[in-house]
Amino acid sequence: MAVALGTRRRGSVGGLAVGHRLRDFDPYMLITTLVLMAFGVVAIWSASGREALTPGNLGVKQALYGVLGLVVMALVAGFDYRFFASFAWLIYGVGIASLVLVLLKGEVVAGAQRWFLIGPLSVQPSEFTKLATIIALAAFVSSRGSAMRELGNFVVSLGIVLVPMALVFQQPDLGTTLVHGVIWVSMMLVTQTRRLYFVIMGILAGPAFLFAWEFVFQAYQRRRLLVSYNPDLDRLGEGYNILQARISIGSGGWLGAGLGGGSQSQLEMLKVRESDFIFAHVSGMFGFLGMLALFASFVILLWRCLRVVETARDSFGQCLAVGVSGVMFFQAFVNIGMNVGLMPVTGITLPFVSAGSSSVWTFLMAQGILQSILMRHRKLAFQPT
Repeated sequence: MAVALGTRRRGSVGGLAVGHRLRDFDPYMLITTLVLMAFGVVAIWSASGREALTPGNLGVKQALYGVLGLVVMALVAGFDYRFFASFAWLIYGVGIASLVLVLLKGEVVAGAQRWFLIGPLSVQPSEFTKLATIIALAAFVSSRGSAMRELGNFVVSLGIVLVPMALVFQQPDLGTTLVHGVIWVSMMLVTQTRRLYFVIMGILAGPAFLFAWEFVFQAYQRRRLLVSYNPDLDRLGEGYNILQARISIGSGGWLGAGLGGGSQSQLEMLKVRESDFIFAHVSGMFGFLGMLALFASFVILLWRCLRVVETARDSFGQCLAVGVSGVMFFQAFVNIGMNVGLMPVTGITLPFVSAGSSSVWTFLMAQGILQSILMRHRKLAFQPT
């Protein structure tokens, strides 16, 4: 009888724990994500020519990637996020190894060596390395605590990010290189690091950029940055798509031209409209009100992500949430900004909207970690009987 009683108690405790966790699951984060993914699937289907809904259609593929990603998100949310701290360096090591391997064996597309072709899938390791870097840096920072005020730990934290940055830059992929830098900046700003270190880095940023401009950036990268802010320098080359994106956004009006997109899309004048310039294509489809809806969705999603930072009860969870939030904000800001002419064209995707399996899977895995943090932030207390 005592055994049976003990079994019932354990069962009730387990059920209560699961109930508490499900109660803390954030449905608004998930719903907003589903809205963005649906937005993306429709826009990609439209951008690819509104072809028949077959398995080979780009929009259908994106929907299937999203469904698989949601399954992975649920599995990740089911794990205790602190589990990742125990294997942070293994995860980081696998990420670095994949970046090295893609430089040796990866598929070259348009002069860039960033992808592995696995059957019908094109996998981009640098997308997953973003999350691996966030996990490794969060594990390091949280394990040091107040010792992050020491210069040595500050330098090590910078080294953790510089390694993937250097490898990604070699692909070359300037946009994703910058994203890794944003990971470090956003996470270090909430640590106990001395602000003096940031002041010194700020002073050195100018000379470092001039050095990179002269000796690190390739000629096409320098030209792309210049043309981004003055597309008239190369109206028929690098500046062509920038001008077409502005025309597409400006001609969308209040409600847009419908599922076919604007004239620039229908006439095949707007290029890369399913990924880098999908915001311009969406503007042609749904007009100014559609742009506002998309923008509002990202604001809501970012708000829910930042809520995880406030809710997390440990340094590791807070750092993870800050890193994910920083990447999501930066990518959305830069992608929209380069579509409207405020930011340079760097090939950064719009989270959950742009075409691509690697990007959507990475962000859904990251969201699974955020949900895990929310569902495990409470300490359950039980009264003895």
